[in-house]
Amino acid sequence: MTDDDWRTFSLGALIPEQLVHYVRGMSGMQPLRAGSCLGWRQDDHLVLAAFPLTEPPFGPTERASVEEAAALAASLPWVRHLVVLAPFRPRCAPPSAHCHEDACWSVSLPVAPPHGKLGNQIRRALREIRIDQHGAEGWTGEHEDLVLKASRRLLAQPGERTLSDASALLFTRIGHYLRAAGPAARCYSARRLSDGSLCALAVADHAAYATAFYLFAFRSPDAPPGTADALLLALLEEAARRGQRRCNLGLGIHDGIRFFKRKWQAQPWLPLVECAWDIAAPSRPPILARLLAFLRGDR
Repeated sequence: MTDDDWRTFSLGALIPEQLVHYVRGMSGMQPLRAGSCLGWRQDDHLVLAAFPLTEPPFGPTERASVEEAAALAASLPWVRHLVVLAPFRPRCAPPSAHCHEDACWSVSLPVAPPHGKLGNQIRRALREIRIDQHGAEGWTGEHEDLVLKASRRLLAQPGERTLSDASALLFTRIGHYLRAAGPAARCYSARRLSDGSLCALAVADHAAYATAFYLFAFRSPDAPPGTADALLLALLEEAARRGQRRCNLGLGIHDGIRFFKRKWQAQPWLPLVECAWDIAAPSRPPILARLLAFLRGDR
């Protein structure tokens, strides 16, 4: 498939794993097609983004395409470790599969001007910061340092840990992703008015027609209160200017993250079931086994 063919998935993306430039830039995995769905290969591992390129809710036709793609992925001869991301548990998933259910939360665009406590927090923050929007050209060592320090703080709190070592490693590739994505990916940087120093950032992807993606957010401990909300507002306003109808804010994960999303009137929008399982190597057909025995001299 050509880059234009892969771009079809990005234009209709509902989840980040359908953004080809994003997954390539962040992981280095290679795309493949399984039926009507997009998969990602690394050695004998396959991650299948089994979501139709249509608007939810999904009917029988869309469910059938997801089932077909999952079954096809599970049957590929080289696959030994399979992860299926789908709106429901596929029938081909064995009872031993490790499955986790969550939902992508989204906010409809355009958003109304924030009022009440949220509006007051944003206005307070904007008295102390300015927000710059840029692509890879504005990503500097200052951004890398902010991401690194924020990751270390999360990794140092095992009792409240919400970050894996693998995620922390992926964060080091955000700059690479921005360079690979071009104008679709935007970084929103919050800088202190007092000295111009960077105190927070958010990264979004605007490649899809209908859905913007709020991918990453980091801040320093002394960032002015309301900075994270001010960054999200700038992101949502840019998405609306581009004609996008919603912003995917990511999974619920835990109460703190869900509280942040609810402040913005976000709702669980897209069910996401992650099923992972190992696939045993197929046994050799009897004829092949006898041929190999003959070649080894076993009589």
